[in-house]
Amino acid sequence: MTASPRPRRTQAERSDQMRQRLLEATLQSLAEDGYAGSTLSSIVRRAGVSRGAQVHHYPNKQALMLDAAEDLVRHTYRQLGELLLSIKDEDDRLTRLVDAAWEQVFSTPLFHAYSELLIASLRDQDLAEALKGRLKLVQGVYAPAVEHYFEPINASKADLHAMFVQLSFFLVGLATQAHLMNDRAWVQSHLDLWSRQAALIMRARKGVRQPPPRPDAWPRKDEAAAR
Repeated sequence: MTASPRPRRTQAERSDQMRQRLLEATLQSLAEDGYAGSTLSSIVRRAGVSRGAQVHHYPNKQALMLDAAEDLVRHTYRQLGELLLSIKDEDDRLTRLVDAAWEQVFSTPLFHAYSELLIASLRDQDLAEALKGRLKLVQGVYAPAVEHYFEPINASKADLHAMFVQLSFFLVGLATQAHLMNDRAWVQSHLDLWSRQAALIMRARKGVRQPPPRPDAWPRKDEAAAR
């Protein structure tokens, strides 16, 4: 018997794969070469695509960088959501989330790529404005997810979203300096400290076994990927 031929990819599938290769190459380039060293030419070579394909998807460097950053945020949203649903013991959910956010996101080369964009935005006003818009989008997506998984203790007036914003600030600062400490136990002690402090005012909701509603803030072209 002869094997059935593989179905040919559609134009949309080929285009999406090309775009994904560019995004992955962009994040790798940022992590390894920094923002200044990540030129369109070097990213195109790393992705193994033509310059025409790059221009078709992204007319300039900033558009490519911003889409790569947003793709990283989407991936993180899905990754942490899957982790939260996998934790059966709700009493352990907050601590596990903090540890996973560090291990799977903030201590990785991919976050270093995002850090390069943040640093570059200090001197690039256009990039800063664009990142500001992405940050608002992220906050609009993560705020409902926080309320979905966690609740205040004893009907307190705690602003849970603000607590997780503070967590992100803490982890960003930790990520930019942890290599100077070179002490995993020291890092873990501070992760544990934040978790203990947060546990005084919030806890995981009981019986949450489904993901939050699909975030409306993601652009429609990628609704399926944001879930």
